[in-house]
Amino acid sequence: MVEVRMRDAFVISLVISLMVLVMSSMMAFFATGMTEEAIQPALRTGLVLGIGVGSVVLLFSLARVRDHAEKGQAREESRAAEVEALRIEMAYLSSETDGAWNVEERIRRERGVLTFDMHGLNAPMAAGATERLLAIRQNLKRVRVVTGRGEILHENSADPGIRPAVLQRLRIGAEAVDWQVLEKAGSITLRPMGTAPTKIQRVRRFVFFVIPMCTIMGFTFRDLAGSTLEEQGLAFGIGSGLLLTALLSSYRDRSG
Repeated sequence: MVEVRMRDAFVISLVISLMVLVMSSMMAFFATGMTEEAIQPALRTGLVLGIGVGSVVLLFSLARVRDHAEKGQAREESRAAEVEALRIEMAYLSSETDGAWNVEERIRRERGVLTFDMHGLNAPMAAGATERLLAIRQNLKRVRVVTGRGEILHENSADPGIRPAVLQRLRIGAEAVDWQVLEKAGSITLRPMGTAPTKIQRVRRFVFFVIPMCTIMGFTFRDLAGSTLEEQGLAFGIGSGLLLTALLSSYRDRSG
């Protein structure tokens, strides 16, 4: 998985800010009649929106980078433990397939996601492996199960019975162990439903984000409202900032 650094957060926010600046300036220019007098107000609107959106993106990007940096070492150890736990649990499949299914190759971390490749198994084996997967849910977070598309497309295609067998088991037991089932072509991703933040965490997030969010939103909508509706625009922006901050403060942790 690509590591996002502090510099990347600034670059991302700058790029998004420039994109918003250009697009909003063009839209404001077109909306005001495309006259020479409309150029400066359009640029001013674009600048305000660009800085506002870029600041919000930068704020959350830096918070995310800081969180990842603090948990980096523990996260790597946890990921290694996940791979080992799943390999130990599924080691019996190598014996059942007379070594054709290599646990070291089929269970791996791919682009940061724990991957369980079922190619080489038959439907009953895949169903049994899914039951074991659900049984050790407490040791795992996000898991990608490669099942194939459920049809034979070429000689290396997985057993077409694997996908329906796995889905049947997951539809029965995944929700009970706090996994969300995301079906994709050729694979099934098991994503944690997420841990709801505590009241203290919500308050901390709200206190941390409310001032910059309301400031940015308030001044942005004040400028957009124009000189005749400055107060209404400011009030609307602050209200929007409060609502957005409240929503962001309650997001669930789906890491892993």
